Amino acid sequence: MTNRAKKILLLGVDGLIPELVERFCAEGVLPNIRRLRDEGGHTRLLPYISTWGDTNFVAFLTGQAPGTSWVGQRMPPRGTGHLLELMREAGQRAALVHFPESLVPVGDEDFCFAPFWSAGGPAPMELAPACLHSTHLNQWSETPQAEALGWPPSGTLAHHHKHNRFAIERSGDAYYALIPFNRGEPLAVTLTPRDATRLTLGLGDRQAGLGVGDWSEWLPVSAAGENGYVRFKLLAFDAAEGRLDLLQSQITVPGKSSNRPALAERLTQRHGPFISKWAVSADPDIRYFETSFEEGHHQLTWLVDSALTLLDEEDFQLFATVFRLNDETHHTCLAYCDPESAFYSPAEQARYLEVIRRSYRILDDAVGRLLAGRRDDTVIVLASDHGDVPNRYLCDIHRRLAEFDLCSLDAQGRPIVERSRAFLKDERGGLEIFVNRDVVDAAEVDRVQTRILKALTTWYVDTAEGECNAVALAVKKQDASVLGYWGEHMGDVLFAYAPGFVWGTNRRGDSVAPVTSAGANHGPQVPTASTAFASNHGLAIFHGEGIRADVQLPFDTATGIQRMDDAGATFAELLRLDTASLDGKPLAALLDRARG
Repeated sequence: MTNRAKKILLLGVDGLIPELVERFCAEGVLPNIRRLRDEGGHTRLLPYISTWGDTNFVAFLTGQAPGTSWVGQRMPPRGTGHLLELMREAGQRAALVHFPESLVPVGDEDFCFAPFWSAGGPAPMELAPACLHSTHLNQWSETPQAEALGWPPSGTLAHHHKHNRFAIERSGDAYYALIPFNRGEPLAVTLTPRDATRLTLGLGDRQAGLGVGDWSEWLPVSAAGENGYVRFKLLAFDAAEGRLDLLQSQITVPGKSSNRPALAERLTQRHGPFISKWAVSADPDIRYFETSFEEGHHQLTWLVDSALTLLDEEDFQLFATVFRLNDETHHTCLAYCDPESAFYSPAEQARYLEVIRRSYRILDDAVGRLLAGRRDDTVIVLASDHGDVPNRYLCDIHRRLAEFDLCSLDAQGRPIVERSRAFLKDERGGLEIFVNRDVVDAAEVDRVQTRILKALTTWYVDTAEGECNAVALAVKKQDASVLGYWGEHMGDVLFAYAPGFVWGTNRRGDSVAPVTSAGANHGPQVPTASTAFASNHGLAIFHGEGIRADVQLPFDTATGIQRMDDAGATFAELLRLDTASLDGKPLAALLDRARG
């Protein structure tokens, strides 16, 4: 290759499934992604345990295995010689925009904007959440959840539920909604009927006429001394019945989630307001779910346009982002599409699959925008951190450990760490068990590890097909290097659930039980989990100068498996950086050294 470094535009996608990319390309509905694939090089990637976004996007962009770079959620690695640190040393600048907060830029001139917020409470940049306002809140009946699927079990759900509905009050002929600011007093929105089908929305001294299905323009708002923009969509209006439903977008303050507020402000002035969340889940069984595609399209267009601005005009060498609409459609729809799911219905498959297909089409439009707008020195990389497969059984790891006298539980089934010999850390992803050295003597650690392995490897459930192990693999810390884990941060036992098994809890207090709600997952299951319809595999497509055309790397145990950190090492090669400190190996077969 020549000495000319490339620029890299990483469009990361949460949960893009290789099998569905192949299906939709064959259908002809993804012309831009198909062009990206056919004119460039591509490969599947095997995720690391846990098969979730933070662990694997950190490995992907650092070029290092979890044993080197994975500290924990919201705990970025430092001093490991990872890709972003190599870029800083070489005087190259990186922009991470709406990227998992478990990895942040390291250089003073780097750019961090709107890192994906996973902590409790609203993100610092959120002035007000995305909301649904309605005169009839009873049309969204809340069914009590019999189970919680996610890690930690009390937090993230396998389904992307939202709790953001607020009442619209009526006074005379007018209606009133309140924007619930996270900081400052609520702001009134006035809705005055103009005729049977239209109304006038008033916000301060600004007004907008809306018919059903219309979006307003972006309107300025202020609260607690901070300024942002909001827009509305009139979802339903029936003057005779007094029925009104209104969507209000998320309101953000760009400078509150960036290390360079002035640059963040320039991007929003040029490309419009940024939203990190949409108001309604991409679930066809939820009222107004189609708005998730409209708001998701706005977000992705903003990300693509900002990527081109930062690379071409602000002279960054790397842009990386993650788009999450596709993963949401998998969580809500895949279980109804995959014939191996207990919730599969041949009569309903087409409806649910079309929802997933629609999210892929939005992604395809963005790829077309990138292909039309990027410069010759920019390599486009479309990549995912994992796929998804349907859930069959939930597993309560704390109750399983309690059955073996390893963990003490409170009345709600939560671990009492100070009284437990073994426990899990929320930030490490739910597949690492730690021996509590405040309770266990050093001489007993190995015996407790062995006891943990017994609890995991004898955990099974009776099915119509016979006994099925809940855990696919489990190893002690000292044996985990083969899985890419080592170092001071990892747990004493590393494990992964079998295909179809998901972390969670239920009201009955089962340690393992069939799931009662349809869903798909990735994080807890062994990275190789797959069906004939979908898999947990990740995907990477490289396109641009210096990339060989129409190359697909083989992906099987006989000829080789590419890992997430191999992508980061390939980035280092394209950026002309030394890869000695990286665990991954450049995907040399994708690189066209004659054109590089």
